[in-house]
Amino acid sequence: MYRTCIVDLDAGVVVNVLEYEAIVTGAPPGLNSGLMAVPSDEAQIGWRYDGEKLRAPPVVTPLPELKAAKNAEINQARAAANTSTFPHDGKTFACDALSRSDIDGVNGYVALYGALPPDFPGAWKAADNSYYPIPDVAAWKAFYASMVAAGSANFAHAQTLKAQLAAATTAEAVAAIVW
Repeated sequence: MYRTCIVDLDAGVVVNVLEYEAIVTGAPPGLNSGLMAVPSDEAQIGWRYDGEKLRAPPVVTPLPELKAAKNAEINQARAAANTSTFPHDGKTFACDALSRSDIDGVNGYVALYGALPPDFPGAWKAADNSYYPIPDVAAWKAFYASMVAAGSANFAHAQTLKAQLAAATTAEAVAAIVW
């Protein structure tokens, strides 16, 4: 017996699977002329036929799964943004784990003592390797506030994207949401 897919030529889709005693191609015996027999050991009803090959239909991921993946993507993008750089007074500063540890260490000292640490160099190195002067606590607070503002902006952006995600009703709408 030979496994044969019956293809609706107008739709380009397998509508039935039959077994014949001999290989059948072309119009299947006893069926209407809008159909075609295509031998296949694996194709199933619903597979696509392009005139040459049978192909499995695309896998459709359920919308809730797409939304969960996009939500995780938004969270990852926010985490990456929060640990990359932030702008301050026309300069860009690193905010990776090491830089953030240093920044938070100085800020902790300022919070405890109301002064910059005794060994503070009076400047912070920018991403372009120049030094930005931070001569006093007021300048430090402005610098730190810029980092906090960047983090807040990243949070707000993530929340805006998540609102769009909640409203998305199609896979295309979910895919269109980008950081």
